Amino acid sequence: MINSWDSIRFKKIWFDNEKYIKLQKEKILDRISNFSGGRLYLEIGGKFLFDPHASRVLPWFNPESKKIIFSALKGQIEILFCVNYNDIISNRQLSNQKVDYKDYVWNMVKNIENEIWVRPHIVINNINVENMFDVILEFEKEFQRKWYKVWERYKINWYPYNVDWILSEDGFGHDDHIPLTKNLILVTWAASSSGKMSTCLWQIYLDHQINIKSGYAKYETFPIWNLALEHPVNLAYEAATVDIGDFNMMDEYHKKAYGVNSVNYNRDVEAFEIVMNIAKKIVNHKNYIVKYQSPTDMGISCAWFAIKDDEIVSVACLQEIIRRKWWYQQMIDRKEWKVERIDKCNELEDKCRKYCEEKKYDLWMTIN
Repeated sequence: MINSWDSIRFKKIWFDNEKYIKLQKEKILDRISNFSGGRLYLEIGGKFLFDPHASRVLPWFNPESKKIIFSALKGQIEILFCVNYNDIISNRQLSNQKVDYKDYVWNMVKNIENEIWVRPHIVINNINVENMFDVILEFEKEFQRKWYKVWERYKINWYPYNVDWILSEDGFGHDDHIPLTKNLILVTWAASSSGKMSTCLWQIYLDHQINIKSGYAKYETFPIWNLALEHPVNLAYEAATVDIGDFNMMDEYHKKAYGVNSVNYNRDVEAFEIVMNIAKKIVNHKNYIVKYQSPTDMGISCAWFAIKDDEIVSVACLQEIIRRKWWYQQMIDRKEWKVERIDKCNELEDKCRKYCEEKKYDLWMTIN
């Protein structure tokens, strides 16, 4: 038992976590090697230190897998922890209990340092100096007093569409370059819309200004690209992101380039277009980023190769969708969310049941 209410360690092994960690680590090291002489900025998708959703839908997935991988690589990594100016100003609530945004960030940063043994840099994104800048300064000072380095990044008008403006002294060139020394830079976050991708592109731009040939990739767990769009694992991921409006979709770029079906989600498809539009004007034709043909190419995701039993995983995913629906209903009962989210979960549950019934899976099995 890992966590009595959120993540169960089943008796039988239905997911080969050792194989997953081995493959994922190998893929990361291989991607680093493609940027020899530079750095790999690796955006971390999903939760960093503990991913209970993954352990629920992939029985025997270790929710601390990222921690295990990056602890083993700690001698060659640095960490950028992204926060959003607007979240500081609004004191965004990121937990069911009322916790100040600053305290939430502090707990996350402290836990990363304690677990990985690397002190993160804190990057404040999208700063508007004309509005409540004193609040930002106080936020900075709070962390500087605790010996953290804090970096400011200012709002860029028309980001991400006006590429010429972005790649100018008034865009990425306006912000200070973080003087990093390692070849693997993990870029993680406090919450959605924290500016991870923009932070990666900004640093790559400034690196290339001083002839450091850096690149970008994304560490992904879900959706699993080489499972079907309506496989229960991918349906369960969509249920987990109903609250932020994410949805899975086919990666048409991948299909066009390789003739192979691949699943991604809406924000990564949008991100791919942004990354390529900007990166192709930063790097030369020999940089490995230019070889990316699709959002799937951009990601590093090996979960499919470690699944040992599709039936067990599928039933676990059905249970997860039902769990999510129950959780959303609690929020609706407190008048915090809208009923449309339940409607979406009902749709996902129906698709998951249909998949399991077509496969003749036992929906009443006792998984543990």
